[in-house]
Amino acid sequence: MRAFIKREIVFVIALAAAVISAFFNPPSASWAEAIDFRTLALLFSLMGVSEGLKTTGLFDAAASAMLHHSGNTRRLSLLMLSIVFFSSMFFTNDVALLMFVPFTMMILDREGADEWYIIKLVVLETIAANLGSMTTPVGNPQNLFITSYFSVDAASFFSAILPYSAASAILIAICFVIFLSRKERVDDIGVEKKAVDKLASVYILFLILAMLSVFRVLSWQLLFVLEFLYLLVFDRKILRRIDYILLLTFVCFFIFSENMRAIEAVRNLIAVPMAEHPVATSALVSQIISNVPAAILLSPFASDFEGVLIGTDIGGLGTPVASLASLISLKFYYQRGRGEKGKYMVFFLVLNVALLLILAILSKIF
Repeated sequence: MRAFIKREIVFVIALAAAVISAFFNPPSASWAEAIDFRTLALLFSLMGVSEGLKTTGLFDAAASAMLHHSGNTRRLSLLMLSIVFFSSMFFTNDVALLMFVPFTMMILDREGADEWYIIKLVVLETIAANLGSMTTPVGNPQNLFITSYFSVDAASFFSAILPYSAASAILIAICFVIFLSRKERVDDIGVEKKAVDKLASVYILFLILAMLSVFRVLSWQLLFVLEFLYLLVFDRKILRRIDYILLLTFVCFFIFSENMRAIEAVRNLIAVPMAEHPVATSALVSQIISNVPAAILLSPFASDFEGVLIGTDIGGLGTPVASLASLISLKFYYQRGRGEKGKYMVFFLVLNVALLLILAILSKIF
């Protein structure tokens, strides 16, 4: 039980919050209405795509190709940041960090990079994943929920988010120049070229279908049935690898948010700041309860999707809990025997807060 709690702490907290808040709003039909089954089905489909692509060797091949074409640490760092930023748009920020942060530390250790350089690159990769993922509706869970909840069309979504995505890319490039200017040769020690299984094309097709479902071009029910049947018949091991605890975590978030909205004092506390300062309120709440539950809690109080979308997306910066993906990098780094945890946390907080403030200021301009 202790191992489960440690491994699934987010689910345990979400479940506890749902149970405790139920004392203020006992179980009723409103609970079923609050659960967004469309978001859950799309999330299931995207997890199937991510797990499927992992097994095809696509990510390993990309990592191998990057190392093969990197002549020095600066070029390798730029390639790592770029692939994390762009891959997070389609395979989620969590998957991008799960695949490439361990790879980054392994390669830099092999090349004898100092610990401070490793800290800077891992923190910047975390920021790149959190900011790159906001570019598409499938890049992170809160975008998926918001586009579903507000029925956002493609033109409206991209017109709202692309200025921030472009600004984020520029900010990451500036950080790269400032913090990762070191240029040392990367020895080519016979990098093995990785083959990509032909099934990768099947999962890329499902990713395209998921994008069409997000924007309501394709029925989400049809997508769910098609992918589930495919996995059941042809790739059953992927069904076992899907994170069902994450889906249950979302159910708990939905119930908790419904219970909170049923409390008049909470409604009054949220309604006014969301009406006057939706971006700032969404970003601030994200620092405390993370941006996914913040999006679920605050969306019913938003007059339109833009404020809560932008606020929770840029709100992924800041504290380590602001985006659950940040905890992935934190966990990987803290598992290092020679890691400097204090230095990592200070650099993480300073840079994340600084970039959050810059993007928050830009939200007044855009």
